[in-house]
Amino acid sequence: MGVFFMSLGQKIRELRIVKGLTQSDLGSGLVTPSMISQIESDKANPSYKVLEAIAEKLETPLEFFLTDIQTQLEQTSAHKVAKALLSSHNFERAVGLLESLLQKPSSNLNIVEVMSDLGECYLNLERYDEAVAQFDKVLEIAKSKENPTAALQALNKLGVIEQRRQKYHLAIYHWRTAFEQFDLLLQPEPFLQSQVLTNLGTIHYQLGEFQEALSYYETAYQFLAKSSHFEQIGFTYIGLGLSYKRMKEYEKASEYSQYAIAIFESLKNIKLSIDVKKNYGILKSEEGQIETARELFLACIEEYEKHNYMLDAASVLGEIARLYLKEQRLDECKLTCQKALATMPATTIEAAPILRTLAVAEDLLGHRERAIQATERAIAIFSNNQLLSELAETYSLLADLYQKADNFVKANECLLNMKNALNENLKERGIIL
Repeated sequence: MGVFFMSLGQKIRELRIVKGLTQSDLGSGLVTPSMISQIESDKANPSYKVLEAIAEKLETPLEFFLTDIQTQLEQTSAHKVAKALLSSHNFERAVGLLESLLQKPSSNLNIVEVMSDLGECYLNLERYDEAVAQFDKVLEIAKSKENPTAALQALNKLGVIEQRRQKYHLAIYHWRTAFEQFDLLLQPEPFLQSQVLTNLGTIHYQLGEFQEALSYYETAYQFLAKSSHFEQIGFTYIGLGLSYKRMKEYEKASEYSQYAIAIFESLKNIKLSIDVKKNYGILKSEEGQIETARELFLACIEEYEKHNYMLDAASVLGEIARLYLKEQRLDECKLTCQKALATMPATTIEAAPILRTLAVAEDLLGHRERAIQATERAIAIFSNNQLLSELAETYSLLADLYQKADNFVKANECLLNMKNALNENLKERGIIL
């Protein structure tokens, strides 16, 4: 190829060879031969003074080199602006810049990084097919250039995309592939590795596979134990706490939940610290410590409202309603559910479990028709959000209600729908019946 289509370093090397000069000859009186080698391989940029002297030795106009430097500087600057836009969640504007960079990239532009940033933008804009295409390209380049870290990052993002699309078996496939490639890393990447493991733990937890989830969370913690990535450690503690809770190991669940609270509070991550406190309250509720749980929930509501997290505050009211249900304080349960539902959008996912609690309370109060209506509303929300495990559980409740009302045809329909939801859930987990 002609020198006009080369990088700055390639141009200097080509002209040096044409002139019959060694790297020592070219650098004599200017820089070391090692620095000339770095300049020629585009690992270092020469100063204006050095470039001027090199141009003189190569008997080439300085402008021939400056044009290339200007392009490189412009693209480097544009990429930094795009990264700033990405950090500020201005994804649409970042996409335009990143796409233009990839149309005619300069030789020193980090193509893998630009493609990854563009993929991240597409992911956040829910342009999932385009995001997959970008990360597939990153994965291909990373493999060809033997860059295991970039490959791991791409696989992790591909898993995130498939999780967002609720293709859980594909998400697990990408994350397990990443997990299997840990040994290829040239040096440990504890933060990235723990992200992959935490993602695997989270998806297995969502699928009800608590032992597998616990195993991945524990491995993630081992990677982070000697690191300073405190936020990721906090997320891992949350996962450990939830997994131990579902396995009824309440002492360990309580311990890890308290660790997570301390970490997020120390990081001033207010929202997450309240979220963890709420989960700790749920744990105490399941341990039968009703008053402790109630105090924690009331504190959460106060803090959520203080920081304007109103939907979260309403959701915690639903947890307080569940406490009233456990205590058989049915009127208070019903009123608390109604108060929570009045302060949130009717079709939001947070409303569904509260509607289910309300249905149980209405049934125990003898208001079966109201119970059926509340349950059907919960089913519609779970169905729209493809939460199949919750959907199956709610169909089971509705079947019980119809059976109590001696409507056995409807009850059987609900049981059939419950079976279908369970089968769909198994298919999403990659289990074909």
